[in-house]
Amino acid sequence: MYFERLIGGASILFGGFLLFFLIPYQVTSQPGPIDPSLFPKIAASLFILLGLFQLLAKAQPANFSWYEFARLAGLAVVVLVAALAMPLVGFLPSAVLLMAAVCAFMFERRYMWLATTIVLVPLGTWFVFVIVMGRPLPSLPF
Repeated sequence: MYFERLIGGASILFGGFLLFFLIPYQVTSQPGPIDPSLFPKIAASLFILLGLFQLLAKAQPANFSWYEFARLAGLAVVVLVAALAMPLVGFLPSAVLLMAAVCAFMFERRYMWLATTIVLVPLGTWFVFVIVMGRPLPSLPF
């Protein structure tokens, strides 16, 4: 059995676990314009859909690259640091720094895309969750 098939199957199982068990039991419902479980359900559905693509796709020969593995591990560390820093420094500063790190890992050099990704993505996320949905995100410590 190919490793890609195992990853696809694990992704489908994880998405199903999220969609049918974890989200219904852990996401509280409050009256508002958007159901708070909408975004977690979309993410779980994407796990299932992308797992199906991975499961059914034709196997591609791949060459293992230690450089790409190190970049992926570094990005995972950056995401972990941002998640741990978020309660201390707030959502917006940690999200802006996370987006800057993601742009650096992607070797993005176009200034308009950098500005859009680093500034507008965190602000847009904050606006949707805090203003539209009324769900709090970690605030600034001062």
